[in-house]
Amino acid sequence: MNIKVKDLLGDNYSIEDAILLREIIRNNLDQGVILDFDGYDRVPSTFLINLFSDLIYKFGRDYIFKQVVVKNLSNYRDYSRVVLGTAFQQ
Repeated sequence: MNIKVKDLLGDNYSIEDAILLREIIRNNLDQGVILDFDGYDRVPSTFLINLFSDLIYKFGRDYIFKQVVVKNLSNYRDYSRVVLGTAFQQ
C-alpha cells in the first residue's frame, strides 16, 4: 500500500495524527506499506516515535523495518534511529 502522508494528513498535522497513520499501517502491514513524505520539510522525531513505537513493540524492529518503506523523508536518519534503535550507525 502506498500512502502519501501529506494527502492523508494535510499541511498542518499534529502528533496525534500519528495514531491515525499507525492504524492504517497496522491494517496493511502484511502486504507492505510505502510511506511517502513528499511535501514535508522535516518530520519531528516525536511524530516518528508515536507512529512506530507501538508497532515495534508488537511486531519487532526487523519486521517493521522490512514491511514499511519510507520515501522522501528529509530526516531519514531520525527515522532509522527510531525504527532500528539508538545504536543504529549509518
